[in-house]
Amino acid sequence: MTMQDILKALMQSSGSQQQPQQSGASGDAMSQVLGGLLGGGQQSGGGDALSQVIGGLLGGGQQGGSAPASQLLGGLEQIIGAQSGATAGTAPSTSDPLMILLQPLVNKLAAKVNISPAIATIIVSIVLKYLLKSHPSTPDESPLDLGSVMQTLASGGRISQSTLQSSGMVNEVVRATGLDQQQAVKTLDTTFKVLGSEVKGVKGKATLRRRRE
Repeated sequence: MTMQDILKALMQSSGSQQQPQQSGASGDAMSQVLGGLLGGGQQSGGGDALSQVIGGLLGGGQQGGSAPASQLLGGLEQIIGAQSGATAGTAPSTSDPLMILLQPLVNKLAAKVNISPAIATIIVSIVLKYLLKSHPSTPDESPLDLGSVMQTLASGGRISQSTLQSSGMVNEVVRATGLDQQQAVKTLDTTFKVLGSEVKGVKGKATLRRRRE
């Protein structure tokens, strides 16, 4: 299971926001993706299955009545906190399934902007956290227009600086990493470029599959 699979589920979810008749598709897609990440079979049942999958992903089982997306977001928060500790000398766990999922993007970002893997992990985690917070299944107010962001990435466009600022991502990167505003904007811009190449890969595979059909 790769980041492309997560992005594919997000793309399907953002599309379903404009197609209410497909309201069940987004939950099922995310459940299947996370089920694959854990090496399990195809999940069914939407919300309950997703709760179980995320609980297993985070290593703690199903956590009471917590929303599935909230549990996954909690896992990203833990990684952000652990990596912030790593910058002060605390070694992070590289065996966490989410860390393994993030690693390819982390490596690309660290190489492109010449930052440490710990800082790159924080930034990639923050970006994924904001995308997930904008998913239809999350109860909080969406910091991003998920459909617009995914369409921009798929078309090779850039996420505007005003969007990065107004969403709160820039300030969170500054707080979590110690980078200044300009550096935060630059690293976020590069992170979305890296994600864009992944999204275009997902879109290209889908187009090729349709042609074969």
